[in-house]
Amino acid sequence: MRYTASFYLRIAFQNLVVHKVRMTLALLGILFAVMSLVAFGNISSGMKRKIESEIGKFGKNLVIVRAGLVHAAGRSTRQFSESKTLKLKDAQFIKESLAGVAEVVPYYDVSYPARYRDSMLNVSVAGVSNEVFDIRNIDLAAGRYFTAEEDAKAEKKAVVGYKVFETLFPGEDPIGKNILVFRVPTEIVGVMTEKGTDFAGQDQDLQVYIPLNTFMRRYSNVDYIKGMYVQVRDGYSLAGMKSALRGFIRKVHNMKPEQKDDFTVFTMEDILRTQEEGIRLVSVLTIIASTVSFLIGGLGIFAIMLLSISERKMEIGIRRVVGSKKRDIIIQFLSESVIVALVGGIGGILAGLLITVIVDIIGGFPIVFSMNIPLALAISMFIGVLAGIYPAMEGTKYEPVKALYS
Repeated sequence: MRYTASFYLRIAFQNLVVHKVRMTLALLGILFAVMSLVAFGNISSGMKRKIESEIGKFGKNLVIVRAGLVHAAGRSTRQFSESKTLKLKDAQFIKESLAGVAEVVPYYDVSYPARYRDSMLNVSVAGVSNEVFDIRNIDLAAGRYFTAEEDAKAEKKAVVGYKVFETLFPGEDPIGKNILVFRVPTEIVGVMTEKGTDFAGQDQDLQVYIPLNTFMRRYSNVDYIKGMYVQVRDGYSLAGMKSALRGFIRKVHNMKPEQKDDFTVFTMEDILRTQEEGIRLVSVLTIIASTVSFLIGGLGIFAIMLLSISERKMEIGIRRVVGSKKRDIIIQFLSESVIVALVGGIGGILAGLLITVIVDIIGGFPIVFSMNIPLALAISMFIGVLAGIYPAMEGTKYEPVKALYS
């Protein structure tokens, strides 16, 4: 007697419905394993996509040189010491001397209060050359950027962040108006679009950019800079540029081999490395937990199938008497174990997708569906086959007459 695939599937689903409690317990392990694989695979992909997006917001191919010792980790940079040894001429030497350098933007930054009429706000003020708007991908919501000519003439112009505009000028056009930055009247020429907090931990919407020469002469009265943004040309290694910059600055500053650096060179990848390592660690833990869940689920299916076969000796005997072969018995019980695992896998995928959407919405991550879904289904089916082979083979050992009389 020959049986079609639909017959085996119908028998498998009937058994699943009749013994729904025990089968549900058997497939829960598979469900949790697939759910964790799918959910974390999707969530980690969304987190990585957001990291790439934030790096893009900060600027492309940037190496940051900061005076003093800075520790870059997680979502922030912490400064342990300051130095006054970085000069404007260092930035010029780097731009002229190092191969692979596309642009160098020196800066001097400090926190100052900004005031307009009766409103006041503490802001991060940075004196920069106007190239910063290009390499930091800064777009404007209104107005214009200050120019190189205004920088050379040390004119008091400012491009402000969106929160600065919203707080000091609610319902008012700020372009052309003066704010007091550390008691110095400064004309607003532009307003940046909303950027949020970058992965260096700085709120870009509370930022005020002022021409560098203006800031150094009229606001802070200094002859040194706090750091510089070095944009690297495409095709050059950021790690290689970090090493080259460190060696070059030490040489320019005539530092002896035994002297420690009084500056720090880092990239956005350095700042984000701790977070990426955390993602990798959780990935490993997720894989371990999923493996354990798959093993538990497989053992559950194995035990249920063994129990099912011992309870269905009469059915096996009748099937053998009417002409079923051992192969048919094996296919039937393998079909049942694979269906149980597959139902668990599908349930895990649906639960994983639901968790992905909830976590991504709450965490503000882009919703990304990784390639873990077909892999999870394939593993579920493989577990179902492995868990069903031995019980299926045991079912073929019952002789028809003995099975009918047992």
